[in-house]
Amino acid sequence: MSRTTFRNTVLGIGATAAALALGYFGVQQLGRNNMFTIAAAVGGAGAISYVLQKPAQPEAPTAPMKTQRKGKKS
Repeated sequence: MSRTTFRNTVLGIGATAAALALGYFGVQQLGRNNMFTIAAAVGGAGAISYVLQKPAQPEAPTAPMKTQRKGKKS
């Protein structure tokens, strides 16, 4: 396992644990229905931003295009 893969795995596990802890304590403080509302709002905002984002690079053509020369035919 490379160093980058290991680091990403550890960060992913840590982020998951932090999200679970935040959710647990959020429910204790704010209540279940408020946390569902917050989760729905964040999820909806993420879905909207995913749909509206522009691609970083244009898609490459699937086949190279041939150009025709303009000139006299022999």
